[in-house]
Amino acid sequence: MENPFIGDPFREEDAGVEDVEDASDLNPYTAMEGYEMEDASGTVVGEIGETVYDAVSNVLKYVVVNGRTVPADRIEVNAKEERVRVPYDRETIDSAPALEDPSGEFDRTLRAHYGERG
Repeated sequence: MENPFIGDPFREEDAGVEDVEDASDLNPYTAMEGYEMEDASGTVVGEIGETVYDAVSNVLKYVVVNGRTVPADRIEVNAKEERVRVPYDRETIDSAPALEDPSGEFDRTLRAHYGERG
């Protein structure tokens, strides 16, 4: 019997198989990365550096600006001007926790920081 673990692990019939997409390829909100974020007063806080998308529920969960996480469910997006506005003040955003594994515990902690119920 031939040992299947010896030799070239890539079979000729697999040559046309494409790699599975990177998870970021599935995030339709990556276009927002680079948009300016304004706080509730209209002051620019920074640029969105990352968007966190929950593919299972098809929801944009968070945006990250200046390394701080902001819940995305209350943002207003102006795609034409490439900016978003959030209903929070700069101090609240600047003191928000950095992005962690988007678990239920992190979500509750983040929403408590912003004065929202999780």
